[in-house]
Amino acid sequence: MASFERFDDMCDMRLKPKILRNLLSEYIPNEKQPLVNFQSLSKVVSTISTHKLLSEPPSSSADQKKLQSKPSKSAVDDWVERLLALVSSDMPDKCWVGIVLIGVTCRECSSDRFFSLYSVWFNSLLSHIKNPESSRIVRVASCTSISDLLTRLSRFTNTKKEAVSHASKVVLPIIKLLEEESSEALWERIVHLLSTIVILFPAAFHSSYDKVEAVIASKIFSTKTSSNMLKKFAHFLALLPKANKGDAGSWSLMMQKLLISINVHLNNFFQGLEDETVGKKAIQRLAPPGKDSPLPLGGQDGALDDASWNSEQLIVSRVSALMFCSSTMLTSSYKSKLNIPVASLLSLVERVLAVNGSLPRAMSPFMTGIQQELVCAELPTLHSSALELLLATIKCIRSQLLPYAAFVVRLVSSYFSKCSLPELRIKLYSIIKTLLKSMGVGMAMQLANEVVSNASVDLEEFDAVSSKTPSLTSVAVLKSCSKKRKHSANSGAEAENPAVEVGVPHNHSLKIAALEALETLLTTAGALGLDSWRERVDNLLMTTATNACEGRWATAETYHYLPKKSSTDLVELQLAALRALLASLVSPSRVRPAFLAEGLELFQRGKCQAEMKVAEFCAHALMSLEVVIHPRALPLDGLPSLSSQFPQSDSLASQKHNTPGLNKLDRVAGKWLANVDVPCDSGIQRSLDTALPLPETKRLKLGNDLVGSENVQQADVPMKVPESTKESLGHVSDRDDMVSEEGYREVVSETREGEGLAAKDSLMEEAATGKKQESLGESDEDSVPSLKADDYLSSDSDIES
Repeated sequence: MASFERFDDMCDMRLKPKILRNLLSEYIPNEKQPLVNFQSLSKVVSTISTHKLLSEPPSSSADQKKLQSKPSKSAVDDWVERLLALVSSDMPDKCWVGIVLIGVTCRECSSDRFFSLYSVWFNSLLSHIKNPESSRIVRVASCTSISDLLTRLSRFTNTKKEAVSHASKVVLPIIKLLEEESSEALWERIVHLLSTIVILFPAAFHSSYDKVEAVIASKIFSTKTSSNMLKKFAHFLALLPKANKGDAGSWSLMMQKLLISINVHLNNFFQGLEDETVGKKAIQRLAPPGKDSPLPLGGQDGALDDASWNSEQLIVSRVSALMFCSSTMLTSSYKSKLNIPVASLLSLVERVLAVNGSLPRAMSPFMTGIQQELVCAELPTLHSSALELLLATIKCIRSQLLPYAAFVVRLVSSYFSKCSLPELRIKLYSIIKTLLKSMGVGMAMQLANEVVSNASVDLEEFDAVSSKTPSLTSVAVLKSCSKKRKHSANSGAEAENPAVEVGVPHNHSLKIAALEALETLLTTAGALGLDSWRERVDNLLMTTATNACEGRWATAETYHYLPKKSSTDLVELQLAALRALLASLVSPSRVRPAFLAEGLELFQRGKCQAEMKVAEFCAHALMSLEVVIHPRALPLDGLPSLSSQFPQSDSLASQKHNTPGLNKLDRVAGKWLANVDVPCDSGIQRSLDTALPLPETKRLKLGNDLVGSENVQQADVPMKVPESTKESLGHVSDRDDMVSEEGYREVVSETREGEGLAAKDSLMEEAATGKKQESLGESDEDSVPSLKADDYLSSDSDIES
């Protein structure tokens, strides 16, 4: 009778070799078995990763550990032997399965096993890349598995020389394969492998750097390369300077080649649209002083052929790829300090954005209408790439952009005024956000009016559309009741225009970008706009948030009636509107937020009704607004005393430490303040008038006026309060339950007339000091520096200087 082995649970170490052997027997073929199903390979990989089937317990002296490790080691040995047999198979499908699983084994196996077998696996995989008779799918899988192997090998610190040697053996074979093959699937895997080697082992390219650069450049300028592969080649080209010495000179040389190639292509594309001297000056500016300019990317032939020059689409796609390469170089990390050609980059951006498709009068006879139509069709793509290059430049140098700040402000402002395409305006908002975060208040002073005016146009258009569009909730109700009202008469609007479409999803990306720009402006310099644009922005953000959320909370029911992208856009729009509204409420201001009550109500409804992300943010907003709602609800015991700061002061607060029994009164006053609502100062005064004699009432009125005028809390002093006063205060405590928004005001009374007069003199001195400090604080705002008209760069020569 057969015995069945029992396991403790699913984490039992004895279970792993059993599962691995079952996978070998059911899904992995041997030399004689055919491959049943390719799709079963994903289940094998998933099971290995989930249960860590290829991990082996470390060696230990304990007998029990040794007994447990033997079955696991035996199962992994069988697994490795089966894979090596499949890799050596003459059948492409079996060979492909073995190569794919070798890559999985490199990621999942133990360190000891990998270190002992990586050389064997590497040679087996490299042989398939070099073999011209290998099938294409085998070569694609080999490149992927070698990338996994080199990534795992880079973690071993004692094998750096061997790792560089292995990586250098791969470079030339795959470059040759890249020249010969035309499959984009193979190109993609080769570029991925080359990028892995550049990042992990840059020394492997020292002997073949020029060859690699020439081949990659030829693929970029090839007319057979798709737009998807153009971006991947450009990304690898941006990483390539790390492999050539890895110094700043290599980076600068590559950037010069890229800028020269871009300007050469633009000279041909902008023929008839700009002055011919603009292109010549741009290329001359790139030449180092006293030296010849370097050759374009890829050498003398590093450009499109003659037949391709007539295709505006091919030119723009190549220029966009080179600009993307430049942007990647600017935003990638580099070990050495770089010399960024800021003037050349900004001149290139200005040159591209200056061309809008209009023909100068002198050039009108030399360009046909069809040529102008083709150029205008490709200009938005070119402008988008130029804006991305400007954004990358700002991110790279950040606050060091200050010498060129006036030029950038002029460039962004002028292009904002003539740009109407939503995609380009989104990029402009992103550039403005980066400028505000990088350069702070000074840049905010220059761009505030530009941001507010353009965002108002974009958001007010959305508000107008939202007011005419039925809410999503009403659309849902209409849909659910449509069967009951099949034969009802149409409304007046539908009768006049039968093509009325309800619940049309909108692309809210432009509105989200505008809201984020306003939020950044308020965060950076909200207090600077109190006298100019702040009130307008607060009103706009409150209206936008109300229109975005009122009756349109994104819930699970909403998703049933909208496409996935539209529902996601609605959530993002609501989040952006609520974030901007929160920034408006908490941003520094001299007055209380005008829309605090409306904002609190909106956040409270969103917390209860909205989708999870929106509800989570509304809860966070309510917590953040707590300090705005109760700005002076502070504990009395923890407040610093005036006597510690002004030891010689004769004020009432300075007498606190010299008066016995004060701590007890503090505790009583704190308890009273925690439970009593003070509706207004006049209410308190009326209750005191009925309880105190006339002389005491006059002195209390004088003390209240002095304390209330400066909005200062004064400490209590021991005094003899009549019983009628205690009863009156207790009556107030029982009657009122709510806390006033105007804050707490303490009642100061003195038992001696001399002490009251001394307190009056001290408070008046403190009031005069506070007013003097307030006047000094207002004068400091005028000392903020700003950009002047003389700081603007008037021409290209200004940029060069």
